[in-house]
Amino acid sequence: MAAAADAERLWTDLDAHERELKREGYQLREIWHKTTELHAENEKARRELEGKAHQHFVPPDTRVNLNVGGQVFETTAGVLCKDRWSVLAALCDRGEPLVGPDEDGTFFLDRDWWVFRHILNWLRTDALPQDPMVLLEMYNEAMFYRVEGLCRAIKALPQPDQRFKSK
Repeated sequence: MAAAADAERLWTDLDAHERELKREGYQLREIWHKTTELHAENEKARRELEGKAHQHFVPPDTRVNLNVGGQVFETTAGVLCKDRWSVLAALCDRGEPLVGPDEDGTFFLDRDWWVFRHILNWLRTDALPQDPMVLLEMYNEAMFYRVEGLCRAIKALPQPDQRFKSK
């Protein structure tokens, strides 16, 4: 008799858990649909904002010299404008750059040149280094430069830990 009562209690518990799981599944589907709608609204708002922005960059093949932490880099406006909302793209604005160039036309950025070379390489090739410490430094610098594409690329890498997931 006791075994039958235990079995009945077990079935009752299982039924209750199944109902709870179905309820949670429904709630998760609702959250998913709402999140999808919000992403679509955000994307539409972003496109509208970008359409209203008056960004007028110098031609993509224009040479740009950067002095980053004492090291001079030469690249093109097209490379720096890969992420058009970044600080680097703002240097290429026809109207008024974010920072004015020195007398020789070089833009000075008081940042780490060693890390910047990796950022510039990513802007040119989409290639990322394998070293996790370099990636962490790149991520931090990309946040400073507001290079969202690079931040997303680093976050998308398989990570042995969660360094980039919370930022």
